[in-house]
Amino acid sequence: MAVNGQAHLNESLDNTFLLRLESIGHLFDQPLVADIVDRFWLRFFNYPKDLLKNNLSDIDDALRAEFVTQWNAQRTQARPMFATFLNDFGGNLKELVKADWPHLLRDRLGLTHWPSTAGKPLPVALMCYTVDEVRQARLLATKKGAVASFARPTVLDAEMSSAFIPAPLLPGGESYGYTLDLACTGIPATFTPELLAFPIEYQPRHIKALGFITREHALQTDDTIFVARNLHVQGLQRLPGCDSFGEVLA
Repeated sequence: MAVNGQAHLNESLDNTFLLRLESIGHLFDQPLVADIVDRFWLRFFNYPKDLLKNNLSDIDDALRAEFVTQWNAQRTQARPMFATFLNDFGGNLKELVKADWPHLLRDRLGLTHWPSTAGKPLPVALMCYTVDEVRQARLLATKKGAVASFARPTVLDAEMSSAFIPAPLLPGGESYGYTLDLACTGIPATFTPELLAFPIEYQPRHIKALGFITREHALQTDDTIFVARNLHVQGLQRLPGCDSFGEVLA
């Protein structure tokens, strides 16, 4: 068993939809892809319903496909991808894209580093793909080192973040990570699950919406982060069998 075997999730997870919020602002500054990124954004940000169509014109279909090809080439494909479940955001993608999904996902997923530059809107993309697509990507991968398609996040899986709090391993031996909700002002009664997924190459159909993160989240000081972390831990302690988990700091 791998050293992090306890973090591996069951390969028999039900096939369902996963969500991921992607920052694509850096692509506008990459000389080799900036032109295709600009053209893609202007075409599909202004006509968002076209992103969901399968019967685009040949020109638009080629533009979307070329953008995804160039984007995939810029991505660090070897790293696992943080994701969550569409069902935890209502389960209805069409309704979700009508909402303020950039800020909703940023806050619910604890992405404290966005926007990265104060006062500068951050372009983001809403990605949606399936559990089966992740499993298939791992099975077809040329590098066979990965022994699981999904895992619960640990402190070793990303750069240090003030929003990351390890989640308890629930009775039964399997659980997800639980993100710190940047907009929650009390002890959370429910949590947004988070998992690490084997990386996939994006396809045009995976892009469901484009938008901007334009405002800062509520936790902008060390004091507010400190309070939010304590409230989050108190919420985790209310999960079944977790009353002794973690520590509320004074």
